[in-house]
This record gives sequence, structure tokens and C-alpha cells, in this order.
Amino acid sequence: MSKFNTQNRVPCGLSPSIATMLGFALTLIAVQPVAAQSPSDITTLAGSCANCHGTDGRSPGPIVSIAGRPETLLLSQLKAFKSDTPPPGTTIMNRIAKGYTDEQIGALAKHFAAISANEPTKKRRK
Repeated sequence: MSKFNTQNRVPCGLSPSIATMLGFALTLIAVQPVAAQSPSDITTLAGSCANCHGTDGRSPGPIVSIAGRPETLLLSQLKAFKSDTPPPGTTIMNRIAKGYTDEQIGALAKHFAAISANEPTKKRRK
């Protein structure tokens, strides 16, 4: 009868090499980008834009509104921000845009182009 070596086991009972490979595989799965497919997905993606550009892309402050702008313009601007040479005067958009895939950038451009720039922002119920 052979005895198992339990000295080199991680707490869950796996050998260190198996635990490392499993951790690496799970990390790869976790970081896979998800393309915005449904309205709820694009709403989630667009939510981070609201911090600066206002709810639904209609900015109440000094940052430019992006609602209702042509899709091709938004797409070219987002791609320029994502590039290694962003437009002059770029503050933070180059870092933000690098976090999106090309598919997500396309979905965001389409989303904000479809929103009327003149409609009042929908207020959330409390």
C-alpha cells in the first residue's frame, strides 16, 4: 500500500503544480472580453460614460455631450483615443478607451448615436 505525500499540497488537497495550472486557466477565463450583445449589456458598458458625459450621454456640465452625435464621428473619436497617439488635449479618455474592445467601442458609438440629444434625461425613481 502506497502512502500519498501530503506535505506539498495546497489547502484544497491539490499539488502546487496542479493548483497553479488551475489558477492560470481560471484567470484566462475570467479576463475574456464580453461583447455587448443585449440592451442590458450596452447599458452596463455605457454606464461608465455617465460619470463625465452625463446620464444617457447628455452632459449637464462642461464635458461634451455625446448623445445624438453621428455614429461614425463617435467611432473615429473613440478609436483615436484608444490609439497610441491620442488627440492633443486628451486628459483621461485615452486610458478609458484602451479598456474596451473594438466591438465594445462600436457598440458604444451606435448606442450614443441612437439617443436624441434634445430629449430630457430620464430621472430615476427613488
